[in-house]
Amino acid sequence: MHYKFLFAIAVASVVFSNTSIAAPSTDFYGFVDIGLETYNEVGIINGSDIYPGLETPNGNTDQQAFALNNNVQSRLGLKGEEDISDGWKGTYRMEFQVNVLESGGDAMQTRLGWLGLENGDHSFKVGTQWTPYMAYSGWNTNRSEAQGVASYFYVTDELEGSIAYGFRSSSTASYTYGSGGWGTASPITATIALHIADDGRKTELAGEEELTNISGITGVTLAGATTFGIVTINGAYVQNIVEQSDIAKANIKSAELGGDADEIKAAYALVTEPSIYSIGAKVQATPELEFGFAYRGADRDLHENNSTVQSTTISTQYQITEAVNIHLGYAQGKDSDKTQRQLNNNFFGQIWYQVTESRSMRLEFEQVDYGSDGEANVVLVSMRQSF
Repeated sequence: MHYKFLFAIAVASVVFSNTSIAAPSTDFYGFVDIGLETYNEVGIINGSDIYPGLETPNGNTDQQAFALNNNVQSRLGLKGEEDISDGWKGTYRMEFQVNVLESGGDAMQTRLGWLGLENGDHSFKVGTQWTPYMAYSGWNTNRSEAQGVASYFYVTDELEGSIAYGFRSSSTASYTYGSGGWGTASPITATIALHIADDGRKTELAGEEELTNISGITGVTLAGATTFGIVTINGAYVQNIVEQSDIAKANIKSAELGGDADEIKAAYALVTEPSIYSIGAKVQATPELEFGFAYRGADRDLHENNSTVQSTTISTQYQITEAVNIHLGYAQGKDSDKTQRQLNNNFFGQIWYQVTESRSMRLEFEQVDYGSDGEANVVLVSMRQSF
């Protein structure tokens, strides 16, 4: 019933936005996106950064021929703004992802939800929002809608909390000067984001389980970009922050007194402060042709020599015609811990066809090779109806 309630609110907002009763603008938007996917893997033993069958009722494996999926989650959203005074305006956004292949249960979840203030080059947001790491780093090279992010996840999944995987972050307060990392409109732009109480790691000791990290600010992101003609250079850094709880301290002390090396390592692993960084660029060679580059790295904060991960990704995007766009990329990566999977090769791409103004189709593919840890391949054909 609450889905119907949310939809009713959305419709009512659209109606009243066209009257003199409500001053704030309101835009109701969304799309339905359904794909047909094939997936296969060989010898994967340490996991994979390709996620098969996202939002598929029974998942997807190489043991079945194909599966329907909602890989780019269908969504409903509301966004708008309102003039306040002295050039300031209030902004807001609520966006829900909807699994249209799920007939019950948790079919709808929050995707974005924030309140903001803007004045010229200055903007503030509080709530669930895109991570600056995605805006300043991911958008250089990873333009495919669903797949094509193996080299990106290879580094970003080392973080803790919702900032892991480098997409959207919950409970975040951010400030941006300029247009932000997505585009190239500002000669200089920068963002700082504080991730608040967003570390779900827990410690269990003597039958009790509590949060490991009691810090109010559990992560910080710094990112910036500068544009020179056709070239935009950008960088980003994200750091988890930990204030150990009493139970976490007691767990470490207990492990050290026990003297078992594995238990000591596990106790300290719960209080690590991993970090990731990126240096990259976008080159707008012509209005139709763009190139991207990103070097990304992570430090697991394990206080060992083998706690770093890195990947290098290059890509190109070409607008062939007004209706057809192609995106291709290649990446490699390595882990200083030789027992972990090594990203030997990663090929990915997408062909987008805009059928009408509101309907589109796309073909996506990705291949990832982890050497002795196996390989995986995915091909996805999707259709989208926007409104």
